[in-house]
Amino acid sequence: MVQLSIGDHVSDLKGAHEGKLIDIDAGVGYVLQDNGVEVEFPLSQLKHYEAPKIAETRTLSGPLRDRVLNPSQKTLLASVPASLLVAIAKSYDAGSEGAGMRPPFAALPDSKRLEAIRIYLPTLPQRLLASHMNLVVAMRDIAKLS
Repeated sequence: MVQLSIGDHVSDLKGAHEGKLIDIDAGVGYVLQDNGVEVEFPLSQLKHYEAPKIAETRTLSGPLRDRVLNPSQKTLLASVPASLLVAIAKSYDAGSEGAGMRPPFAALPDSKRLEAIRIYLPTLPQRLLASHMNLVVAMRDIAKLS
């Protein structure tokens, strides 16, 4: 059995009520909740308070999980010219400043890199894209298949 003392921060076993243990009388614990309401529980139904575990929130800037690229995706990624990769990386990295702090383009796994290329490619200046329209179309088509 848990050893409780007056003044301990306690909760019932179900976690529905919590507060400060203010009195113990004949196996009954009296708990004063933060809202001022006093509730009583058998001492066997009380435990030391444990803060609830907060579930980890997953966001777009959360942990990177690489998925395996299929052969056509690998070929498409390999076909992106270095000049476009530099421009996309510069654009991607410029948007990573601030509270989200996402990893730099160079640190992205292949699947995330391909996704970033697909998103940022249409935003590049037309003069850079003019000779690479087949790549733009292929990236658009791969997005439809995903």
